[in-house]
Amino acid sequence: QELIQAIESKDEATAEAVREKLRLWGVTPKQISEIAKRRKPSDHMTIYSPIGGIVIEKHAIEGKYVKIGTIIYTVADLSRLWVKLDAYESDLSFIRYGQAARLTTPAFPGEVFTGTVAFIAPVVNEKTRTIKVRINVPNSTGKLKPGMFVKAVVESPLTESGKAIGIDLSGKWICPMHPEVVEDRPESCPICEMALINAEKSDYYQDLSLKKGEPLVIPASAPLITGKRAIVYVETPGKPGTYIGKEIKLGSRVGRNYIVLEGLKEGDLVVAKGNFKIDSAMQIRAQPSMMDPHQKSNGTLEPAKK
Repeated sequence: QELIQAIESKDEATAEAVREKLRLWGVTPKQISEIAKRRKPSDHMTIYSPIGGIVIEKHAIEGKYVKIGTIIYTVADLSRLWVKLDAYESDLSFIRYGQAARLTTPAFPGEVFTGTVAFIAPVVNEKTRTIKVRINVPNSTGKLKPGMFVKAVVESPLTESGKAIGIDLSGKWICPMHPEVVEDRPESCPICEMALINAEKSDYYQDLSLKKGEPLVIPASAPLITGKRAIVYVETPGKPGTYIGKEIKLGSRVGRNYIVLEGLKEGDLVVAKGNFKIDSAMQIRAQPSMMDPHQKSNGTLEPAKK
């Protein structure tokens, strides 16, 4: 009625203000134009949802009186989902923004879904010693449902020093609210319409000038770890069957291997099976062992490799 009165009185400023008020109430521009053409108010008005999706909660019934702020429906767009995962502290060094993840769920045995690491929580759960990691997953088929249990695997490319490598954001622009949106130019985010920021100035940027390559690894059964030290038995060059204990510096454990940061070089033959036997024999003979390794014995050799 207010809009019709403003139009009939030819008060353009008031008419424009009323149009804006109706728009903020959720009335579409097409509906506003129809009111202006019809010049007759209606007791009933269809209010359209601002997004398309699935109604997952229905709070209102026909004839119910609602106040400002009353939730009537909860609508969700399930074509894209957030997968919230718990990662152990020991895995944190291998997780980076932008990495691809493979997801499996008991609901669809043998089927693999893919997603992208979009957020790593800044705090640790003190009870479970885990960190929340969010993965954005496309769900165009609708197979994945909110509340499902899933497992995820992330394969991390590493530098020679054993540091995980994320995606290259050099010269890119990223949305601070939706970091999965990465563009080559400073445009606006298609989701929230915020201006993109320089990715190199964001918390998601990683300096990839580090020396790339494959880290040196040894079997997890090779090192004897005692306190703050790690000892391996290495075959003496040119003297088969002769071994010397070396103190090495270990990095993170990756599957069945440890990353070696210092103390070995590629091609060194380390005892992978029988190292405890060698060490105990040295202790029985009152010779240097774990704490000061240097002994001779037999064992199974496996080369350090990249």
